[in-house]
Amino acid sequence: MPTSPSFVRKLACLPLFALLLFPSAALAAYAHYELKVIDEETQLPCSAKIRITDTRGKPKRIKGALMINGTAYFVGGLKMELRPGKYDFRLDAGPEYPYIAGSFILNSGDSDTRTIELKRFIDMTRERWYPGNVAMRGETKDLETIMMADDLVIGNRITWDNQINPWAGKPLGTLMDEFGGDRYLWEMGGEDDRAGGKLWFAQLKSPLPIQRLSEQYPAATFFQSDLKGAHVTAGSPLEPDLPMWISHDLLDSICVMGPQIEAYQFPDKHPLAEQAKELGKKDVTGKPRLALDIYYKLLETGVRLPPVAANGTDEDEQTSRLDRVYAKVEEIFTPDTWWDAVEAGHTFITNGPLLRATVEGELPGHVFPINIGEKHEFNIALSLATRETIVYLEVIKNGQKDLEISLEEYKDRQGILPPVVFEDSGWFLVRVVTQEAGYYQYAMTAPFYVEANGQPRISKSAAEFFRDWVFRRAMSIDLPDGDQRNEIIDLQRDARDFWQKRAKQANAE
Repeated sequence: MPTSPSFVRKLACLPLFALLLFPSAALAAYAHYELKVIDEETQLPCSAKIRITDTRGKPKRIKGALMINGTAYFVGGLKMELRPGKYDFRLDAGPEYPYIAGSFILNSGDSDTRTIELKRFIDMTRERWYPGNVAMRGETKDLETIMMADDLVIGNRITWDNQINPWAGKPLGTLMDEFGGDRYLWEMGGEDDRAGGKLWFAQLKSPLPIQRLSEQYPAATFFQSDLKGAHVTAGSPLEPDLPMWISHDLLDSICVMGPQIEAYQFPDKHPLAEQAKELGKKDVTGKPRLALDIYYKLLETGVRLPPVAANGTDEDEQTSRLDRVYAKVEEIFTPDTWWDAVEAGHTFITNGPLLRATVEGELPGHVFPINIGEKHEFNIALSLATRETIVYLEVIKNGQKDLEISLEEYKDRQGILPPVVFEDSGWFLVRVVTQEAGYYQYAMTAPFYVEANGQPRISKSAAEFFRDWVFRRAMSIDLPDGDQRNEIIDLQRDARDFWQKRAKQANAE
C-alpha cells in the first residue's frame, strides 16, 4: 500500500492562509486571491475541486467556477472572492492524490496568488487501469472540467433521452470529444427511462427513436436490432424489467454503484416493493446494500454481467463524489479497448479506495476450469491504495461472506489473504468498505469465476427469485387489452420461461 496517509496528515494540518494568503491592499469588504494547483512530478497544472464552508457549515459559491453540490470545480487555477471570516475547506484532485482539509481565516483586504503542489501517491494509468463514468449529463465544457478535476479518462455524455433528441435533423459530425491529454467524452450517449427501468447507451452511432413513447410500450428490447456495436448498461440492479432484459440478452453491464441508487424510488407495484419496505428510512446504506444483494443473486444464476459505476446522471442527483469504474487495458489504450475491457469484466468499481486484485495472475472476469470434486485453492494477490479509513475487507463467495478481516489484520498478514477454496462451480470477488458516514463508500472487484466440468454455478433459489420477480412485474403492466398489452405480456412470459428453465438447470440450491 502506498505510504500516503502521513503525507495527507501533514498537508491537512497546514492552514490555508499559510499556503495562499499574504495581505495586501484590496477592496476592504472582501479578500481576493488566486489559487493555482500543479502536479509535483510533472509541474503541469492540476485540475481539482474545492469545497469551502463558513462557520455555519454553509458552502460558499465561487463566482465563475463550475459549482456542483456546493463544490467548485476548476482547471488549473481558481480566482476567489470571499468576505472576511473563518472558513473550512477541502481541496481534492481525485482519488489518486491526497486531499487537503483544514481551516483558514481571511481578513479584509487580503489579496495574493499562491501555488500548491500536489503529489500523486499512485498513478493508476501507469498500471494500465483507466477510470471512467458510464453516464454523465451536462454541457461538454462542464463535463470536461469535471472529468479533469475528478481525474476521469472516459466519459459517456447523455445527450438524448425520452424527451429530447438534439441530433434530429443535424449532421452528426464528430461523436468523440478528445481533450486534456488522452481523455475522451462520447457525445452520443443516451438514456431510456420508463416504467421498465433505466437503460444507458454508449458507443452508439446515432440516437434511438425513443422520444414521446408511452411508459409501458414498446419495451426496450424493441430496439435491440439497432444496438449493434453499442454498450448497454442497466441503470441499477433495481430496475423493474431487469429479469426480462437479461432473458433477452440486452445488457452488457449493470451499474451497481452511484448516487442514483441511493435516490431510487420504489412505487407501490414495484417487483421489489416488499424488500424496499424493510429498508430503514435513515439508513444511507440500505438501497446500495439491496442493489448489491440483487447483483449477487444474478451471479448466482450463472449470469455474468460486469459491474460498473456512474455519478449522478440527473441534475438533481449530481454530487461531488467519485463513483467510477476502473478497467484494466492490457493492449494499447483507446476508448474502444476500454469498453472491451469493461465487457470482459477486467474491472473494479469504487467511490473511494483503489482496489486491484489478480488470482493466479489473472484479472477479474477470468474463468478458472476445475474438475468437480477436486479441491482447488485460489490465492488472491491484492493491491490497495486509499485516502479513507478502511473498516473491513471481505471476500464474497457464491453470494455469501467467505472472509472478513480488518485493515490492521490485513497489514499483519502482510497483505496475504487465506485462499478461497472450491470443489465445485462458483464465483468470488473482493470488497473493502470505509467508515464514511454520509454514504455507502466501498470498492469492489468484478467477479472471478470457477467452472467445474465446464458448467457455471446456477442456484435454484436465485433463479426462482427472478422468475417470481417477472410474475410481479407482469401484474403491474398498465396497458389496456389489445395488441400492445399482448406484446408486452408475451415478453414477460418469455422471461418467465427463461428463469424457469434456468431453475431446472440448477446445480446448487
